[in-house]
Amino acid sequence: MPTYQARRLAEERDLDLVEVAPQAQPPVCKVMDYGRFKYSLERKQREAHRAGRAGRAASEMKDVQLSPRIDDHDLQVKVDRALEFLTDGHPVRMVVRFLGRDMRHPENGMRALQTALDALGKEIAIRVDQAPRMEGRQLFALVRVDKGARARTDKPADEKTGADSETNEADSPMVALDTPSEATGPVAVVPVVAPEPIAESAEPVATA
Repeated sequence: MPTYQARRLAEERDLDLVEVAPQAQPPVCKVMDYGRFKYSLERKQREAHRAGRAGRAASEMKDVQLSPRIDDHDLQVKVDRALEFLTDGHPVRMVVRFLGRDMRHPENGMRALQTALDALGKEIAIRVDQAPRMEGRQLFALVRVDKGARARTDKPADEKTGADSETNEADSPMVALDTPSEATGPVAVVPVVAPEPIAESAEPVATA
């Protein structure tokens, strides 16, 4: 398709003519809303960055230590710390250490640990990989973010986004330009302007 026709098509739809394949011969452009396209591209890059960071952090175990006699304020500080680790993608081991006479009342440590787990469950969906277990003078439990629960919660929004994407794709035609591209980057916007009228020659045209 000639460039001026592609520009006219974009102008009629009140959209932009965006080059999506500058290396192709001929170059391929798409009629779309460039602002929405740029926002979608940046969002995908942010999601990929977060996924990569979460993947690197998946093997790093984080410990949060509690005391059987911990007060409410200190317990909330520990819960907030564990929540920060979980949000960053780390599995967290909640550890209660018994010192001296604390071993006479292990139920105090179990109560502190269960209170911390309940507080975490109110803030974020968690999965207990290791139920509370006593080893020596330590009581611990291993928790991580329950990604399955979060995916089920986000499913309706994902389906709606997918439907909108299909609608946008259907309304955005792809065009191949007949003229070489002048873009210097991977994505270039061709200004949407009306084609200039061809000036009529004042000289008569000779006919055979």
